[in-house]
Amino acid sequence: MAEFMYSRRFYNNPLIRRMIRFSRNAVDVRDSLTDRRICGQSLSKFVPAVAAGATGSQSTPYSVLDTVFRSAEFSEDNAFLDIGCGNGRVLAFLIKKKVPCPLTGIELNPEVAAVGQAWTKRYPNAAVICGDVFDIDLNRYDVFFMSRPFEPDLFSRFLQKLEREVHHRITLYYWVDQQSGQLLHNRPGWIMHERKILFFRRGFFIAMTPQQYSVWTYLPHEA
Repeated sequence: MAEFMYSRRFYNNPLIRRMIRFSRNAVDVRDSLTDRRICGQSLSKFVPAVAAGATGSQSTPYSVLDTVFRSAEFSEDNAFLDIGCGNGRVLAFLIKKKVPCPLTGIELNPEVAAVGQAWTKRYPNAAVICGDVFDIDLNRYDVFFMSRPFEPDLFSRFLQKLEREVHHRITLYYWVDQQSGQLLHNRPGWIMHERKILFFRRGFFIAMTPQQYSVWTYLPHEA
């Protein structure tokens, strides 16, 4: 059944697409309720791209984040950065999980970043930066998350910046990696620990088509 669900014949069927859309709406409603408990408002609004090479995105469902971060272990010594954080859903998830380390998101769209900046004020270990990730020092962080914030060319530039600046071991959680994830394969210093396809979680479809995530470690001394 799982293999059939991942076939184009399945998710391009008009009846199935209506069912998936209904399911996605239900996920948004459920996640919005969780948002309100943590942030005081829904974070489900689509985030538009505001620069060439950047991408727009919908907030990642909590059920997806449960899967992506299921093996993650955070300590107070970690420093987390969500690249292209949108309204801050990933930060809300990690707050919900009582992650003890500093949690930072960076968002290029000023209007969207303002939403995250407003609600994170109630949490001393969370903050949203309005700005460009190419303008900050990445060596301050050791755990990164991204939900396809870049087109492949810009992602390649980001990797070059990261490898220039980072001098310690880092972990990268990459949701929706199917477009650019191949740029990490056989790249010196990068080790993939996990890659999986997600489409159906906890009785709901979480996207209109199957999506993929991967978990990586970067070791500068092996690059």
